[in-house]
Amino acid sequence: MTYTPTTQQLRGLPVEVAECYGKPHIRAHYDGAGVKSHKLDEGATCATCPRLATNVHHCPPISKGKTFLLRSEWGAFDLKPALFALCGSGTTGCHNGFHGGARFKAVWVWDTDEFAKRWWSGWLLSHGIEPHSEQLYDMGSWKITDRILGSRFEVRL
Repeated sequence: MTYTPTTQQLRGLPVEVAECYGKPHIRAHYDGAGVKSHKLDEGATCATCPRLATNVHHCPPISKGKTFLLRSEWGAFDLKPALFALCGSGTTGCHNGFHGGARFKAVWVWDTDEFAKRWWSGWLLSHGIEPHSEQLYDMGSWKITDRILGSRFEVRL
């Protein structure tokens, strides 16, 4: 993808961080209005290994911001981080791989520049695509890189 949102839209965040807000979850969901109302989906397995998930990871971590306000020509949208079902905690298992060990890195990648433009213009969100909708998997995917194994895999549910 070559499309880059404007500096005003990014509001000081790197594009890779800002792109995570509002994107689809992986085997987890919000159970309320708050960013800490996260829950695992029933029977969820880890997004990066075959183990049973025990914890939920915010992508990006909530230390980067609990929400992101996307201001666009089609309106303003308050977006929460995507959620990933993972094994372990912030200091063990694959969850640690996203935090302390920095083993894993996840980025959202649009299939085309047109999909990215529609997201950043607010068109998708104002025309029936809810934040975190699984319909977004028809337009893009999560790319997760394992820095230890040197591999990269795609997640589309």
